[in-house]
Amino acid sequence: MNTRDFIKLKEAYAATIEGNKQDKYRTGNLIELPAKGDVVIMGDLHGNRENFGKVVNAVDLGNHPRRHLIIQEATHTCEVGEDHSYRLHEDIAYLKSKYPHQVHIILGNHELSELTGKEILKGGICYNILFRQAMKEAYGEYYPQILELFNEYIRTMPIACNTKNGIFISHSTPPGKYLSHYSLEFFKKGTGNKEKDDAMIEKVVWGRDLSQESADRFARRVKSEILIVGHTACKRGYQLPNTRHIVLDSKGLFGTSLHFQLHKEYTQKSLVKKGLQFINKKAVKNAIAKMKEEKKERKARKSAK
Repeated sequence: MNTRDFIKLKEAYAATIEGNKQDKYRTGNLIELPAKGDVVIMGDLHGNRENFGKVVNAVDLGNHPRRHLIIQEATHTCEVGEDHSYRLHEDIAYLKSKYPHQVHIILGNHELSELTGKEILKGGICYNILFRQAMKEAYGEYYPQILELFNEYIRTMPIACNTKNGIFISHSTPPGKYLSHYSLEFFKKGTGNKEKDDAMIEKVVWGRDLSQESADRFARRVKSEILIVGHTACKRGYQLPNTRHIVLDSKGLFGTSLHFQLHKEYTQKSLVKKGLQFINKKAVKNAIAKMKEEKKERKARKSAK
């Protein structure tokens, strides 16, 4: 990295950190979206700059000042080999610095792991090591300064967003046995005990309880009807594990985003029907057609036997 690029990136991260802190819709760790306008939500990205770029181009924030974009989980490509997901964070920082009150980056467990040092291992591969090694190689002598800014950028991310029409957005939701500790007030003010707050935040971003009972209880705790999350990989881009959660996955061929109006009322089903969009629509259509044809051929071969 040359000095010119370093200064540019340093300024973008500094502006993003300030944008995270001074977001006019933020109260504590909660982004409270206004009653007018619309929002596009992305699920886990894990370094997929192509899908991110397509969504950014489509939402056209510059020409839609009342439109919001919620982003999560850019960190770690979750693949063997080099991890260049730090480049997606650069893209996000440049976007947030340009639209500080329209772009909202919520904390994910992979971001938190970089901050706390909790290693994420799969198949004997430590994603944290791959990520840091790639950053060191890319930034060279500027790595320590960029890392310091990167950590502060994560540290200042809000935990969740909510809307006036009853929708709550977070990376995940906490396990059922801890739900009595949560409320909108927690997201706005915390408990006053940093150690407890940190533990509760960790359970929000790492939780995998998608049961109907826990979904109903958490929705009541945060005074919402629909819960939009990422965190869980979805082969077809999304899942509806219960009548409240909508799980989004934005990283693959079947990656999805969700677009809706902030003044309209929705049910889970109507929100999916009207707002769910495949990022790679044409490719998905072709892939589905191919799968149907292959299924038809397998059935024909089986019948021939």
